[in-house]
Amino acid sequence: MNRDVRAGLLTSAALALALAASLIINVGLPERAAFTGQLTVGQVPVAPEIGALAPPFTKMTVDGRTIDLSELHGSPVIINFWATWCAPCLTEMPELQAVYEKYRAKGLHLLAVNLGESPDTIQKWVQSLALTFEVVIDERQEVANQYYLRGQPSTYVVSPGGIITDIFFGPIDQSRLERTIAGLWD
Repeated sequence: MNRDVRAGLLTSAALALALAASLIINVGLPERAAFTGQLTVGQVPVAPEIGALAPPFTKMTVDGRTIDLSELHGSPVIINFWATWCAPCLTEMPELQAVYEKYRAKGLHLLAVNLGESPDTIQKWVQSLALTFEVVIDERQEVANQYYLRGQPSTYVVSPGGIITDIFFGPIDQSRLERTIAGLWD
């Protein structure tokens, strides 16, 4: 192999390693919070990652009420990020509604955080799908930024203690979500 080809291969390999390291540093790993999260009382990290406290937020719902995530401690919470223009979000909404209907009597809260759309747009969509869970307005995407949202739909499962137990990127189906939340009441 000639010298120029070898140099080109080595340069390409170095660039690929640098890109991979950059992705891991910027995107993170699911349990990175143990090392990088902000510490709170009791040394529990707060980060949008498995094993960390879910970042708190207070927002208005589409029906005009205020939701404060910290007030839901003691109950399991599903936080789903979505948008009306997102086809996979449309696909998973009936699945989320079915899980909510099945487990809300046990105390499950489902917060569907819309990504930057107007209340009127959101309300029409919610009514057309007959959704009964809490739909949160995040017009400036402040909550999405707190959770370092990578795409939609994204779903975070939060234990009654406020700890993120699972994260799903992409659409989630009812059976998988039910298996995930089954142990939250133990």
